[in-house]
Amino acid sequence: MNVVFTVILGASCVMLAVTDPGGMLPAFLDGAANALRLSALLFGSYALWLSAIKILEASGVQKFLRKLLKPLTNALFPGESEETSDAITLNFAANLIGAGGAATPAGLKAMSGMRAKKNAVMLVVLNSTSLQLIPTTVIAIRAGLGSVTDVILPTVIVTAFTSVLAVIAVKVFVR
Repeated sequence: MNVVFTVILGASCVMLAVTDPGGMLPAFLDGAANALRLSALLFGSYALWLSAIKILEASGVQKFLRKLLKPLTNALFPGESEETSDAITLNFAANLIGAGGAATPAGLKAMSGMRAKKNAVMLVVLNSTSLQLIPTTVIAIRAGLGSVTDVILPTVIVTAFTSVLAVIAVKVFVR
């Protein structure tokens, strides 16, 4: 994949040098500035949600969430330990608020404790579809770029649909 991106970058630089040699350096600098701005925006968003997840863990809300989601997690991930169920619950909570990057540590912890291959596949697939009630990362990116941020309803509909299809696919095709 690195080779593909290197070839694309090289071809783009050559095309820019041929079509607008004077615009090459300003384009690079503008791209770097935009990348830094977006990185800072995402850093702030992830810092907020990772902190919120740590507060959930420390305050015991995680245990309440595990009890609340126990029927769902037992149906989707049968035979997993309580510690793995806690990690799955935190992973789901982070995905529900649209903080996919914040869901990664809990997802990795859950994967390391998985007992069944089918459960591991289910977790990976559900993380890929990531049911989101509040797409905070998308809203942060759109707000940072000055775009409208009214994407909540379409995101909930699409992620719910893909998550249901993903669960069905794993239940049917993975043994």
